[in-house]
Amino acid sequence: LSRYVDEELQVELWSGHYSQLRGAYEGFGHDMRLLHCRLFALVSRYSALAADKSAFQAALPRPMMRLLKERWGVTHECYASPLNRCLATFGSVFDDTDKWFGSSGSFYAFRPVSGCYEANPPFDTSSVQACFRHVGALLGASDEPLCFVVVVPEMDMSSSLARAFACAKPFLRHHEVAKVSEHAYLMGLQHQRTGHGERYWHPVKNSMLYFFQNRLGAESYPVTADFVAELIQAFKAVD
Repeated sequence: LSRYVDEELQVELWSGHYSQLRGAYEGFGHDMRLLHCRLFALVSRYSALAADKSAFQAALPRPMMRLLKERWGVTHECYASPLNRCLATFGSVFDDTDKWFGSSGSFYAFRPVSGCYEANPPFDTSSVQACFRHVGALLGASDEPLCFVVVVPEMDMSSSLARAFACAKPFLRHHEVAKVSEHAYLMGLQHQRTGHGERYWHPVKNSMLYFFQNRLGAESYPVTADFVAELIQAFKAVD
């Protein structure tokens, strides 16, 4: 573990995460004299939010992300952080602390018109609603191939959630259920030592995979039974 101490406060990171964050920061040409200050602010921000379990949403397993990248060219995570990102580019909630380590900012300020993207929003109802609304708006505005793979827990379709889902539903090409006992998420606190060193979290409910595409997106990124089966299998995997 790497430790960064400010008087009586300290944050901890696995050395591998520190190296990745340092490499990203240096690669963007930022002032290396401010690295540890900005790193301390980053980790402290997310750790403070973790006190009410709102900061570290679980991530998709690495094998699943690699499959999306290899097959469909997915290189951007719509919901991540510098601490848990897997792909080359990502969006996150805190621009002020996260931008130094590569974040493109909030998903809701993200305006892609083409390509394929992975979206795994925080598992609270308001975040999932906002995700559905934004995905629907982006697909409706694009005349180029556009696709979103959205992964969320199976949720009761309350009136507010149903209205949000309706924004994206015209673009739904396929949905698949990952059964409760047959998949796992990479833990959000993967950057530091927790509990007994667990890396994966097994949810207590099913998860849903939604494939939202406009017409050209459906042609460019065909949702085949074989590909969906591979994704579900990768959802079980640990690396």
